[in-house]
Amino acid sequence: MLRIRELAGVASVAFVAMAVAMAIQSAHISFAMLGRPTPEPVRLASNDPAALPVKDVQSERPAATKVQPPPRPEASPPFQASPDEVALRVRESVPAQLYPYFDVFLYVSKAVAGPWAQHMFIFHKGNDGGLVFEKAIPVSTGRERREKYFTDTPEGLFELDPNRFDRVHFSHVWDGAAMPWAMFLNYTVHGHAAGIALHAWAGHEVPLGQRASGGCVRLPPDQAEYLFKRFQAEEGGMVPVFAVDPAGPTTRKDGAILTDGTGQPELYWGYRVLVIIQDYPGAPALVAELDPAAAGSVAKS
Repeated sequence: MLRIRELAGVASVAFVAMAVAMAIQSAHISFAMLGRPTPEPVRLASNDPAALPVKDVQSERPAATKVQPPPRPEASPPFQASPDEVALRVRESVPAQLYPYFDVFLYVSKAVAGPWAQHMFIFHKGNDGGLVFEKAIPVSTGRERREKYFTDTPEGLFELDPNRFDRVHFSHVWDGAAMPWAMFLNYTVHGHAAGIALHAWAGHEVPLGQRASGGCVRLPPDQAEYLFKRFQAEEGGMVPVFAVDPAGPTTRKDGAILTDGTGQPELYWGYRVLVIIQDYPGAPALVAELDPAAAGSVAKS
């Protein structure tokens, strides 16, 4: 009886093995009929890191190029400025002898209200020498009132001081307040370097888009970081030395430059970035000029 049971067990095992073999063969036939390659047997992964496939991460990285800009922020309403109108304003504000030395132009409207108010417009010079609009971003300029001193943002044309770019600057006037990504204007008042800078808004109680600073131009943090790194990486070059009013002595803000004995501009290594700050609200006056009725009434008056 025991022999019969053993023989039955062996027969059962053989039958199962035969069924498995037939199923495998059927699977190979099915893949062949579908035109697909027969899958390879699954093997266990090795515990040896050297045996694992190596992914070439370096080859997948894009080649290093210019500093990549952050996404363009949505402009805070009301925002109706035409880039062409702002570009025209920039060209009218920059003296012809100054224009060739700069590749980036930052136009800041410090007006309290208006379509351009509390915005910075960023342009770069195209291959044809014209202005190419990049973006407009909300800013906050000075409160324009008497506090520890008069918290105004100066108007005029300014260069950036290449020796005063600070990733985080702490204000000596405003109780050590942080000024991330600070880019100071190359501007001297009564013989002392002014503490006016473009820098990141650092979570102050007043949001961007309205007068709020002690005189600096506050920017969105991502835009401030981008411009800081971009200017240092890409915009270095020889720029003219701005003239100084000896009565101050204070740096002139009208774009007047120093020249040598031959009339050639005196140059120094800086950033080919020109900042234009004006208390100008923007479009309403331009719109009035385009209105025939309004133009007629102005001509008569």
